[in-house]
Amino acid sequence: MRVLWETGRAWAIAKKDMRIYYIKPPTIMFGVFFPAFLFLSFAVGRNIPLQSLIPGLTAITVFFTSSSIGPVIIPWERRTGSFERLLSAPVSLISVLAGKALAGFFFGVFISFVIIILGTIYFGLHIVSGFMLFIGIALSAMTFSSLGILFSSIPTENVGNVMMTLNFFRLPLIFISGIFIPLKSLPPIGQSLAIFSPLTYTHDIFLYSFGNVNQYPLPVDIGILIFFLSFFLSAGVLLHKKNMKKA
Repeated sequence: MRVLWETGRAWAIAKKDMRIYYIKPPTIMFGVFFPAFLFLSFAVGRNIPLQSLIPGLTAITVFFTSSSIGPVIIPWERRTGSFERLLSAPVSLISVLAGKALAGFFFGVFISFVIIILGTIYFGLHIVSGFMLFIGIALSAMTFSSLGILFSSIPTENVGNVMMTLNFFRLPLIFISGIFIPLKSLPPIGQSLAIFSPLTYTHDIFLYSFGNVNQYPLPVDIGILIFFLSFFLSAGVLLHKKNMKKA
């Protein structure tokens, strides 16, 4: 009964955040325009088939969109006092953060599927495994949304401060995860670092889903993403609790 009650509260928070924050300028800028222009800057002018480009575009999209919601919402609500009011209500911190994570999850899933649907309709994009594509998007969206929750624990009311710190983490991952340069073409140190990037395993699932050659077995990709999801969410909750005690 307690679990159902907390789940209902988390869903109510997620719906509120989706209604209010999806169209906020920082969300659109950091979650949609920034990854789109970043991808185009590397893709335009290169003679690469769409079928080879789309796994990277999908990976970047779900990565940036999902991880941008928490770092926009939580500092914003700290500044307006909404976050503190939520915590003073009869709802646990875990439910509050779960609601924020769900908002990021649905944003990432929605934008990713919009891109895939448009690619299928207008460019004849071929999907080899729709099931694995769905699993990859859903699992990656929750993983990267939890990453956003982790970084939103930075005790600031300024969205830009959180986003700047988050981008110091996100941008290097793009270049070591096989998106712009295949993993086999990376230098040995790059291949070693790629193992520690969750984006590597997201991109690998999408490679398989669109009929390209993937690097790792799919159970490995899924298992490691579940590990990162658990780590990001647990660390985020712990850091938020720690900062609340300091306040």
